[in-house]
Amino acid sequence: MKNFFSKIASFFKNEKDSIIKPTIVLLCICIIIPLALAVTNTVTVKRIAKLEQKTATEAMAKLVKADKFEEKDNEELESTYFEALRDDSVVAYIFTTYAKGYGGDVKVMTAIAPDGTVLNLAILDVSNETPGLGQNVTKYDFYSQFKGKNEHISIKDIDTVTSATYSSKAVLNAVNQALDNFQKLASAPMTLPEFEDNQAEVGALEGGAAYEG
Repeated sequence: MKNFFSKIASFFKNEKDSIIKPTIVLLCICIIIPLALAVTNTVTVKRIAKLEQKTATEAMAKLVKADKFEEKDNEELESTYFEALRDDSVVAYIFTTYAKGYGGDVKVMTAIAPDGTVLNLAILDVSNETPGLGQNVTKYDFYSQFKGKNEHISIKDIDTVTSATYSSKAVLNAVNQALDNFQKLASAPMTLPEFEDNQAEVGALEGGAAYEG
């Protein structure tokens, strides 16, 4: 047995350059690469979040005139929303919602006045919808139909885009979700501010804000 262990020790001594050094190098690689990837991922996630925040702010600024937009959280909504503030008063609640379209999710941002009326909306992403058909929901003639609505909207209340019923319903469902979110806020133990007439300022944004992903 003693002779056996002596042979093993001798083997590793003679083969240290061909076994131990490569093993150490491989171990270092296994430690360094995952660490580098983790650092890169952290930096990338932060940059993406910052870019998304900038894009969202730009979109909101086209929906309603405000001094600033404050992100809020509500447990019942299971998502964040924004309050548009002007002179320290809330002039709109802004919700970003998703609904299933023909090819995938359609992303919509809806600005709702304190009285529950849809002020304006932006179609943020219809990249999964059919070009020339479903993606036509980004046209003002279609989505402007939702402005002024203040209760659940039926498919009978709007003119759908020709040959794009699924995409049209997706926008409809996303706006309805925003209205539902507002109602949840309104029914929560909080006091909504007095409604200020935003229509004149929203009128200045005529043409709306449509975005394609």
